Amino acid sequence: MKKILVTFLALVILSINSFSALALGPLDMEAELAVNSQYVWRGMVANDEAVLQPALSASFLGFGLGFWGNVDLSDVNGYSGEFNEVDWILTYGLPLPMVDLEFGLIYYDFPNTEATATAEAYVSGSMGILLSPSLEIYYDFKEVDGSYINAGISHGLELSEGLNLDLGANLGFGDSNYNTSYFGVDSSSASDFLLSASMPFHPIPFFTITPSVNYSMLMGDNKEAVDDSEGNLYKGSSDAVFYGISASFSF
Repeated sequence: MKKILVTFLALVILSINSFSALALGPLDMEAELAVNSQYVWRGMVANDEAVLQPALSASFLGFGLGFWGNVDLSDVNGYSGEFNEVDWILTYGLPLPMVDLEFGLIYYDFPNTEATATAEAYVSGSMGILLSPSLEIYYDFKEVDGSYINAGISHGLELSEGLNLDLGANLGFGDSNYNTSYFGVDSSSASDFLLSASMPFHPIPFFTITPSVNYSMLMGDNKEAVDDSEGNLYKGSSDAVFYGISASFSF
């Protein structure tokens, strides 16, 4: 664990030193370290105990490159203190009047495990209107040959000067190939639902601390598949309440 933290901090420091001269220009960078009570992805409980999730990203003239990782903080999966997922992300953002578009590729690697790496292409869009509606479309072209769609809304409530409560709701939909690959369900349907609440605050410039709480649940036949698995599929949990806190530095 100490080795992982030292490596991550070294990457952050090297990135800041290397690009500080450009930071005043079109280059944007962000480093984040999050601790969550569970690892839940698209309604699937990958780990029902605490995890550490570091991330690092940089963008320049609309193009972005990112890293995201997961480290189990317990030995529930047999990977305590080791990376068991590393995602590499390439993006291109295209701001348009009223709509922000983003195109990207994600490569999912699973070191220290027997899981097979896979990759997705995606396009997402969000609108700067009431409730900030968004839509994301993912296509796994390597292992799943299936699509996942996520629609969301969000709203921020100002509690005091510099302190907001951010609320969100998301609904996921999987096609038959996606649902078959992850749940053994050969049909297209709504897959999962997520409610989230977070409260970011900025104790010093460029630095943000964000506590959050979330409720996630699987839906329809996907929920039944997990409920009937007796704990062998995604910890046997078709719903989860999980919370966390993240610290991020951006410039």
